[in-house]
Amino acid sequence: MSVCEQCARLQKTCCERSDVEVALTEGDIIRIRRFYKANDFYRRIPVPPELAATYENPDHHDATVSLYVAGLFDAQGRRPVLDKQADGRCLFVAGQGCVLPVEARPLLCRLYPYDWNDQRLLWIHAPYCPHVIYADEMDLVQKIGDSKEIALNLVEQLYAELASKGEAP
Repeated sequence: MSVCEQCARLQKTCCERSDVEVALTEGDIIRIRRFYKANDFYRRIPVPPELAATYENPDHHDATVSLYVAGLFDAQGRRPVLDKQADGRCLFVAGQGCVLPVEARPLLCRLYPYDWNDQRLLWIHAPYCPHVIYADEMDLVQKIGDSKEIALNLVEQLYAELASKGEAP
């Protein structure tokens, strides 16, 4: 049984939480569209209050996320996020987990349980994983995450896609 299946027996998984918004790059949208063959899987939402100051003036705010914020939001201050089912679960979650093939999943989903900043520093951030199913951070990474090297490559891809704003990076 996978860690995600074990988690689902204990609580809602990160894919089932209505408070989780999965931001998409334009590259994510293209990859999902190729698999899903439709355009009704995402919506654009406004800048949340906690990122408004960085979005409005990226050069004078948190340097650890200003590139990310500048690349994620469009000129109208909106970002694309995965749509949800009526019960708040991710549109692509089914009984066996995510129905998207790994290569079509959003970069943010593929990066989990890692978090990062504009300086490409990585750390484990798994707030939705119950600690009773893994021994420590390294155990979590081995069970559900990729190596640090793979995660760094995904972060580089993320920033390339944010910088290209939908053009081929």
